[in-house]
Amino acid sequence: MIFMVNDTSSIENSNIQNQYDSSTTNFYSDFKFNLPSYNKVNSDLKDSSNNLNVYHQNIRGLSGKLSQLSNILYYELPHTVCITEHHIKDFEMDMMSIEYYKPGTKFCRQLYKNGGVCIFVHESIAFDIISTHCICKEKDLEICAVKINLSKIKIVIITIYR
Repeated sequence: MIFMVNDTSSIENSNIQNQYDSSTTNFYSDFKFNLPSYNKVNSDLKDSSNNLNVYHQNIRGLSGKLSQLSNILYYELPHTVCITEHHIKDFEMDMMSIEYYKPGTKFCRQLYKNGGVCIFVHESIAFDIISTHCICKEKDLEICAVKINLSKIKIVIITIYR
């Protein structure tokens, strides 16, 4: 299996550059699938591509940047979206939504401001939440994880801040 990461930038204070800003991870293996087009979302993945696209963004505050994030995701349509430094409280995160994505899992700070991590999973992908709250410590280790269930393989996606 080949693991490839390309890290370029982060969204700063609602100031999105015209060029593509993201961290993209592609996994190539013996499994094949792709995301449906943006306009027509299928419930099943189709077998026509050899990659799993994982998008990561250190967003430094998600609440005011949802539309900008959606615009970026429109072109890439990743299978999972991993966010660090979302700066959102637990009850606010439960109300967050990104079109075509289900909230996968999250860690939100209770005592301190800012920080936090979350994972959104494309609505056509089956997944299980991996419990990580027992190892999280605010300002030291903020982590969340999901297990993606594909027909032939299971992949664990972990998002870590700090």
